[in-house]
Amino acid sequence: MTKIGLVLGGGGITGFAYLTTTLTVLSQITGWDPRCADVIIGTSAGSNVGGLLRGGTPIEESLDDIMTLPANPRSMERLRELSGREQDRQIRVLPTSIKMAVRESLRGPLLRPGRVVSGLLPPGNIRTDTLGDRMIELHGTDWPDDELLVTTVRLEDSERVVFGKDRTDIDVGTAVEASSAIPGFFRPVRINGFRYVDGGVHSPTNADLLLDRDLDLVVLVAPMSVNSYTKGWMTFNGSLRLYWRNQVQREIDKLREAGHKVLVLEPSLEEARAMGPTLMDPTRIVNVVLQTSSASRAAMTESQLGEELDILRRAAAEGQTASPADGDAQPRGKAS
Repeated sequence: MTKIGLVLGGGGITGFAYLTTTLTVLSQITGWDPRCADVIIGTSAGSNVGGLLRGGTPIEESLDDIMTLPANPRSMERLRELSGREQDRQIRVLPTSIKMAVRESLRGPLLRPGRVVSGLLPPGNIRTDTLGDRMIELHGTDWPDDELLVTTVRLEDSERVVFGKDRTDIDVGTAVEASSAIPGFFRPVRINGFRYVDGGVHSPTNADLLLDRDLDLVVLVAPMSVNSYTKGWMTFNGSLRLYWRNQVQREIDKLREAGHKVLVLEPSLEEARAMGPTLMDPTRIVNVVLQTSSASRAAMTESQLGEELDILRRAAAEGQTASPADGDAQPRGKAS
């Protein structure tokens, strides 16, 4: 059987829209169902999409759901709360974790600026419970049989911590809440006495977790990146996107050096502009979906990605597929 690894990066509300749109287009072009990936790595928004996929939710359904939100006043009100727009924010000045900032600063040239900044930011006060509630509805207290890895960073020692089915002390919902806790924005999630924040503090994608895996293809979707070094600075948050792209590119290079084929899907300049500067603006959802639907289809051409697309078609032909209209279709290992 063809083995596929799926890496879903972070990116807030607009990143969720980018992820669901890109994967829907990819599925339409190749017939491959992302629920059938042998392993899914989820970071922040990617952990939400990964949790939905492992819960059996078709990617087209997740895209439809997010597209209906702007037309629903109650849903938009809740999204504005999550984005901080409707919050009476309590002003906080103390750093979230001065220990993490100092520890990371002492790493010299190996330091990750994101960890330093995250440690110095005051803690956010928006709870991520709503994100976890949906996962609990799908999974209860059990992890899915098909592998899902959710990335976080532990504030006390600034270490990346990856949650999966080997962690019987934590459910999928809590792991997704922690992975989504953007420093300075969302409240850190406390697990067994330790505080955890967004896995994006370590990396926008954490694709290096697949280095030692036996896979025919790694599909990497990186909403926080940008597909052009020369034009990336022309976005609202150009310097950040170029920094994130460097991180992602280093992981891609390592994967390829280890012999992996990697299908990289990153926002174009137009898609990055559609997402806006904060990645948490719910009013941009429709524009992101429209831009991404067009741009991703244009990018997934045979001349550029023919070999990688053929691998996914082969996986689909082996039964790793589900009809977009078939909500009861099951992922790899559960199909009849």
